[in-house]
Amino acid sequence: MLDVAIVGAGLAGLSLAQRLLEARRDVIVFEARDRPGGRIISQDAGHGHRYDLGPGWVWPEFQPCLAEFIARHEIPLFPQWLSGKALYQTARELPAQAYVDQDTYAAARRIHGGAYRMVEALLQQLPAQSLKLQHALRAVIDRKDHVELRFNADAAAITLKARQVVMTIPPRLLVDSVAFQPELDARLREVMATTPTWMAGHAKALIRYRCPFWREAGFSGAALAAYPGAALAEVFDACAPDGGQAALGGFVALPAALRRQYRADLEALILEQLVRLFGEQAARPEEIIIQDWFAERFTASQADEVPPPGHPQYGHAWLQLDHWNDKLYFGGSETAAQ
Repeated sequence: MLDVAIVGAGLAGLSLAQRLLEARRDVIVFEARDRPGGRIISQDAGHGHRYDLGPGWVWPEFQPCLAEFIARHEIPLFPQWLSGKALYQTARELPAQAYVDQDTYAAARRIHGGAYRMVEALLQQLPAQSLKLQHALRAVIDRKDHVELRFNADAAAITLKARQVVMTIPPRLLVDSVAFQPELDARLREVMATTPTWMAGHAKALIRYRCPFWREAGFSGAALAAYPGAALAEVFDACAPDGGQAALGGFVALPAALRRQYRADLEALILEQLVRLFGEQAARPEEIIIQDWFAERFTASQADEVPPPGHPQYGHAWLQLDHWNDKLYFGGSETAAQ
């Protein structure tokens, strides 16, 4: 029997496992995907640089826990590129307005080698047998002196036992896809169901170019589009620190339903907008990558299709308590108070 079963191999689950293993607890992390990292995806760009299709910025000033983690693992950071003029466009038919913006990203830092370096730092400290991929949790049963977990793994049903279990996957996914016996309190289920999953309704685009032509033209690569029908709501420079592995990144403005409807045209719509912002050189990318997080079955639930209008309020007190008499815990982005 395990001491602790951790469900979800994102940053929270792997970090918890590393701490518990240091304390000589018998721990295994179970992950439904065929890869660890959760919402952290960094795609190799060569020469030691990787493009982030999930989180790409660290804000040390506002994220002290994350800053401490990065410092402890000696992960190098570099500032978001700010040199040059930013752009702001209020209507498709109007030219973008240039302005100097040294504030929006002033506190933002990026990770040398991509955000996945945080995951790698943890994986290096975990024994291979402590991580089980392609294990999708289907049921959790309170057996009084332990918890029984039932997984689907490689088309087979697997049952395991643990003295405690920590769920580090989004609460909404748990409500949608995991059976609890006995059922969780209705009020707790309501809290879980109404807790938005971080970034689950969004999509991110990465547009690779041969060179950072926008820098050469005096632009920072940062742009905001505040008009209906824009393909990208926010654009930013996603190059390596020296300008190599040139790329622009952006957050797709279209909601999930429209992304599905216009998926075949989405790349063309993105390039059309970038040409209006930065000129004809933007029409000739080497590659366009679109990561639609709502299409990720182990990230988003149907309730995440429409993102919240502002930054969600996370860290509900009920999601920070133990349940089933110290046997069931929740953790992760949606349960963190900070």
